[in-house]
Amino acid sequence: MNKIHIIGLFSTIFLFSCGNEPNKDISAVNINPNSETQNITVISNEVALDRLSNNCFACHNPNSESHDDILAPPLAGIKHKYKKHYPNEQEFITQMTEFVDSPTKEEALMKGPVKRFGVMPKTALSKKEVQELVQYIYNNEIESPEWFEEHFEEKHGK
Repeated sequence: MNKIHIIGLFSTIFLFSCGNEPNKDISAVNINPNSETQNITVISNEVALDRLSNNCFACHNPNSESHDDILAPPLAGIKHKYKKHYPNEQEFITQMTEFVDSPTKEEALMKGPVKRFGVMPKTALSKKEVQELVQYIYNNEIESPEWFEEHFEEKHGK
């Protein structure tokens, strides 16, 4: 095929696609076309749980005995707060990744836990690994301590 045929083919495709209504699901997800979150590799449950165990659960321990026995808020509570503020998956991933990658008091979404526990330390995970893990958190049930549901209802209602 020569260049004229290729240009004609692309022009025809372009003309016929212009009249179609855009896919609303895609336009809702593509908030920032330059976003790094569009090419995240989906990790397996095994990889995610290993990464959580080795990097997160030391402080966000889902097996803590009580609210007084934890070093940082449970991930289930963090997930709830981020989903409340950023219900869109891409926004959730972007915002949580940015905080975990470079945590600061000023950028913290959860002011109460920062006041109680301080700002979390910078993670040893790469930004890509954080994005993958945050995507997993967004899309999966996260283990929480036995006391968490009662504590959450007491503080926030249903």
